Amino acid sequence: QLSEKYFTRVVELRRQIHANPELSWHETETSKLVSKTLSDLGLTVSQIQSNLGQTGVVGILKGKNSQAKCIALRADMDALPITEENKIEYCSKNKGVMHACGHDVHTSNLLGAAMILSELKNEFEGTIKFIFQPSEEKIPSGAEAMIKAGVLENPKPDKIFGLHVSPELGPGTFGFCSGKFMASCDEIYLTVIGKGGHAAKIEELKNPLLISAELLLELRQLTDLQTPVVLSFGKIEGKGATNVVPDKVEIAGTLRCFDENLRSQLHKQIEFICERVTEKYLTRCELNILKGYPVLINDKTVTEQAKLLAQDFIGTKNIFDLPVRMGS
Repeated sequence: QLSEKYFTRVVELRRQIHANPELSWHETETSKLVSKTLSDLGLTVSQIQSNLGQTGVVGILKGKNSQAKCIALRADMDALPITEENKIEYCSKNKGVMHACGHDVHTSNLLGAAMILSELKNEFEGTIKFIFQPSEEKIPSGAEAMIKAGVLENPKPDKIFGLHVSPELGPGTFGFCSGKFMASCDEIYLTVIGKGGHAAKIEELKNPLLISAELLLELRQLTDLQTPVVLSFGKIEGKGATNVVPDKVEIAGTLRCFDENLRSQLHKQIEFICERVTEKYLTRCELNILKGYPVLINDKTVTEQAKLLAQDFIGTKNIFDLPVRMGS
């Protein structure tokens, strides 16, 4: 009944956030909207912390015997540097920025949960902490910044729940995965430095474009979906011309895996391959690996509890077991 009561308001919030997306670390207006919405709940939300970890927001709701336990519910707020092409009335107003990953849903959904739970504060024991995280999409992440700012203290959560929308699941369904679920994520930046010049004078060149092509083919061999490991590159930039070979090429990609020891080994293998290929042509490669999120491991007991509750709410036929994902 409370879900139905607040449904229209949550849809309005989602569309407002979708129309006004903000990139990582720039979620100022979204944070203000979250803080105001929590504040509008009145005395039921006893404490609101804004600008935690730069642009994060935390709301604390105390039930009966508030010291008994603490449960945290978490959502992320940032959008992506993508131009929206949808023809909808709430299309992004910020050119080149779009909520293409569903964080507008996550944020409005958590605000809806806060509305519902604030009405039920006399029916549960303990404290609920609503965590609105900035910069899920960037390394270093907003989660790290909020943890350093003390989001997991005073009170310390016993359990944390999060969710993610999925275009693979139909409306009114839930998916669960116990244990290892989503991969670690590192950002890989390569700069291949050769010798540019006029494209016709090939004897004078050490063409970083050709060397980069060979390097990418070598690195591709590290991807192994059976393990599973993914090393994938989405950007290669050599600012030359039809008749001009550039001095350097910049490449960017991502590394995903499910094992921390293997992750460290892969970092060393990437470095070794970069050195071997570029040294062969008497060139060099500058490598920068930004270590991002670790493997997501869902507590098996808590996940099973959540799954059983979901079955009670929406029926067993609407609950699915999810496979592990290379997303992070």
